Amino acid sequence: MRKRIGNLFRNTLLGVALVTSAAAASGATHETALLGEATRPVDVVICVDVSGSMQDLLDSARARVWDIVNQLSGMRPTPELRVGLLSYGTHDSTAENGWISLRLDLTDDLDSVYAELMALTIGGGDEFVGRVVETAVDRMSWTPAWNALRIMFVAGNESADQGVEGHDFRVATRAASDRGIIVNALYAGNREQGVSERWHEVARHGGGNFSAIDPATGTIQIPTPQDDLLLELNAQLNGTYLPYGERGRAGLANQVAQDTNASRLGVQSCSSRIVAKGGALYTNASWDLVDASLEDDFEWYRLEVRLLPEAMQAMNDEERQEHVERYRAAREAIQLDIQRVSAEREAFIESALLRQGGTAGLGDAMQAAICEQATQRGFDADGC
Repeated sequence: MRKRIGNLFRNTLLGVALVTSAAAASGATHETALLGEATRPVDVVICVDVSGSMQDLLDSARARVWDIVNQLSGMRPTPELRVGLLSYGTHDSTAENGWISLRLDLTDDLDSVYAELMALTIGGGDEFVGRVVETAVDRMSWTPAWNALRIMFVAGNESADQGVEGHDFRVATRAASDRGIIVNALYAGNREQGVSERWHEVARHGGGNFSAIDPATGTIQIPTPQDDLLLELNAQLNGTYLPYGERGRAGLANQVAQDTNASRLGVQSCSSRIVAKGGALYTNASWDLVDASLEDDFEWYRLEVRLLPEAMQAMNDEERQEHVERYRAAREAIQLDIQRVSAEREAFIESALLRQGGTAGLGDAMQAAICEQATQRGFDADGC
């Protein structure tokens, strides 16, 4: 288990102990709570239809993905989050592959997931729900941990029975359920049409939720008085990263690129990403020394000096450790500021949403499903 929680999140352990003690008192089983459990694996796979009619759905997924990360960040035990991405109905695959593309296997590199999501393009035709579920079950590297939460979201707007002759969603979702994977169905359209297209059965056989969503709702952006301050804090936060190794320069460049992508979507998406970067689930151990030094297997002697930041190359190991600790302390202080500002921002958004009303969007449906399913499996999902 990684030491990812760090100083900033150690105060959550008392809360975990209180929650698990309460669960034990109420007769909870070992599958819903573990005494002293600080982290727990959470795998989330998103299967998104990118056929010609799904631009709004794709834009909604891009606009709201950091809100979902932020929701998970507030849960206890702290999720060891990995996200995977598949597209189906895509023009850049083949009939042999069922017009399905595995864009990214399950990973904790959230910037890479976001980059892949932003790179998706619309176009194609056949949308085989059964086959994309089957592909996700068979080809994603799902964690084998017995206490893990495994969730799949399948989003689309055509009949779930397309391609049923070779890949029946009923068989595929039951196979997912047998492996402890919950399959949620998100239909882009009205509920009655979704039912007639069998999307409610996708969820029923997969043990998940069925939601009919308005994709356009998820692209609405709500500015808040806290957005400018979050931008300032983000600039400070980016200055606490120490790129190293073969991936260092590319990793830092990708982080900045995804900041830019989020800002292009609108102020709410940009701020949501900044909030996620201030939380426990955003980690870049593959290219950042501050995060890497928290890994259980981290050893200074394994690092090539030439791949360290230039300012650190002449230091000895003790000096390097002190240098990284200074950067970590600065980062944690900024993250605390981000969390404080985030609470104020969230209150403002909730008030604005109550005034506006409206139809549930993709992000709302995904957050509701995660909240319900995580709670059922022993997570303390504060605010659900």
